[in-house]
Amino acid sequence: MSTPPFHPDLHGIDPGRMDAFIAAMIRAHATIGGQAELIRLELTRVDVPTAALAPLKEIEDWVGAQVPRLRLRNELIREQVPDWKPGWLVGLVRYDESAAPFASPAEARRAGAALSESFRQYARETSGTVITDELKRRHRDLLARLLEHRDDADFAAAFFAGLGTAGTLALPRQIREFYEHGRTLPVSATANSAQTTLDELSRMFGTAAAAASRVPGMATVMDDLERDRTDSDALSWLVSKGRFPTEWLATVTRKNVVNPMLNGSLTPETVALGTTARYLDALSADPAAARLAVGDGRTPDSPWPVQLPRPTTASVLTAMDLYLARVQRRGDPGVFLRTQESFARMLASASGVHDEKDGAHSKEAARFAFAVITAAPHFTLTHAMRLRLAEVGGSYATEVAASAQSLDPDSGRPSRFGAFDDGLVGTRPAFRLSLTDGYRFLQTFADTDAHMEPFDRGMAALAQRLFADAVRVDKDRLARPSEGRQPETAVEQVFSRLGMVSGMQSAAMKVVRGTEDLRARAAFDAFEQLLDKGMDSAMLFLPSAGGTPAAVAWMALSWGIKDGLGAALEPGARLPSVNEKELTQSRAVLHQIASGLLARGYTSGDPPVSFRPPKDPLIVDEQGRLRPFAEIDADPRRTEAFLQWLKDNGSVDGNADRRTLGKMIATSGLKFSGGHDQTEKVLAARDPALKRVLTGSD
Repeated sequence: MSTPPFHPDLHGIDPGRMDAFIAAMIRAHATIGGQAELIRLELTRVDVPTAALAPLKEIEDWVGAQVPRLRLRNELIREQVPDWKPGWLVGLVRYDESAAPFASPAEARRAGAALSESFRQYARETSGTVITDELKRRHRDLLARLLEHRDDADFAAAFFAGLGTAGTLALPRQIREFYEHGRTLPVSATANSAQTTLDELSRMFGTAAAAASRVPGMATVMDDLERDRTDSDALSWLVSKGRFPTEWLATVTRKNVVNPMLNGSLTPETVALGTTARYLDALSADPAAARLAVGDGRTPDSPWPVQLPRPTTASVLTAMDLYLARVQRRGDPGVFLRTQESFARMLASASGVHDEKDGAHSKEAARFAFAVITAAPHFTLTHAMRLRLAEVGGSYATEVAASAQSLDPDSGRPSRFGAFDDGLVGTRPAFRLSLTDGYRFLQTFADTDAHMEPFDRGMAALAQRLFADAVRVDKDRLARPSEGRQPETAVEQVFSRLGMVSGMQSAAMKVVRGTEDLRARAAFDAFEQLLDKGMDSAMLFLPSAGGTPAAVAWMALSWGIKDGLGAALEPGARLPSVNEKELTQSRAVLHQIASGLLARGYTSGDPPVSFRPPKDPLIVDEQGRLRPFAEIDADPRRTEAFLQWLKDNGSVDGNADRRTLGKMIATSGLKFSGGHDQTEKVLAARDPALKRVLTGSD
């Protein structure tokens, strides 16, 4: 909203900026709640009073209360700009502040309390009577009045406080019955079915939770629901879509889902009602609450024999997955499948897939992801589970890449949590996976290309980032060369590691699919189609990468470099083991690397490194940039000119400085293919199943 220096009577909002601000407030609400709970648990562990955390609770509640108010005003703006879409810059749009209901929180609370009395009166008058059309219209009007104020925290809190715990828990059943009685009467444009109306109710209950600290009756309702397992199904509807204090949501879901799964008290009937799925969906929307709900066994409401070790997060997740796999299927089998999908979604969310980035995960999210990755081979691998695990893999591409160091003695040691320096530029993995654990994890989603795609996207993004960081390091080394023999360049190190990841991924695919020949995979065909259609695939390493889908970009790199790479550097090369199409694919990757190095300014004229810029119009355009690979590949003269330019820059000269452009391009490709093959061989020596696939014998 705007304030002076504009006119004091002017109220305006930029809808795009307000969306971003609302998203930031939601993140802040979750972060404050999650971090406050972690502090509280630690203080409790060392017997330190937690009263000092009260201001944090007040801040969390205040932030939560602002979100619905901001949303309401943004909706008022959008009503004036009906064609507005996310991303449009429309500037400041005026609105009438008086259109926002209730002049003060106190007035809103009075109105909410009055409506709760109307609901109670209706319940008394209709108890045991036949629901006529007139009564149904009256019920519809009450629900419409309620949901009109779904974003007003004070109104909502006073309403639920007025109903009390029992009355609040009765609402989901009453709404379902409303839609079951005779002809459907939609409550509003957005609440036109039992499902959508219950969704709106849940969001309103979440809005009310933000005002619980200033509406004592609402605080009592929240405390009752947190403390007692009374009507688990009704509560699942209330929490399914709203936003709630992190600690509170974690507690109620732990009591109603996690602990009952672990101790066997969760009944098949509860799962069949969709109750469990709704709780898991609520956790998916709040990653911090999901992590707290599952935890690592250090929860105050989970008594555990002193003589026994606490369960780990991985063991808890494995037990939950096992319960969902073995629970007796009653009623609609689709409900059970959806519950498994909700569980898989919760795993990805709590791992930081949706709200964090690879290479910059929080310690809490990384610890949870470590548990997911190490437990994944024991999960029931449904379609949804495979996709979500691939998302986790893509989001933790940095850690998966660190696990692929097949020549590192540490790769054979057990996986362990904790950040470390793996020697690769621009990375600091949050945990270290053993080579075997990384390989087994990739197998959980290596059965089809569709399941692999989220991981391929993550690897494409990582390759792009590592390449940019490596070029910066190597440019600095060119400017300040060291004396004596030059060490391996950072770009070479990156391609060596990427090759190892490619080898580990290839091995996982081969052992899962039971075939050494992966050329039939659809993604491989997609790469060939890119070349056949004349599309330029050199997008992965350019500063403004785009165009080619990221998953295909990683696949192009993985499949484009072959053992016969040396042949690709020579015009007119012919080798029995390398066909023309493979030569073309390898040259496409060489072009990618060359384009990326040029675009990022990797050139130097200082001895001992020389550089000959491309000048032949056959391979450069009017601006002096390399032509797209599709143009070069389409003309044998251009292909020969491109390879000659690489040769002029040391690509096939055994005595050339490894920092020269052509030598770096050639060596990087060889490092990639060498890392790929070496990792596959190491894994075959450890995994008899892979060895059988590769060799056809034991």
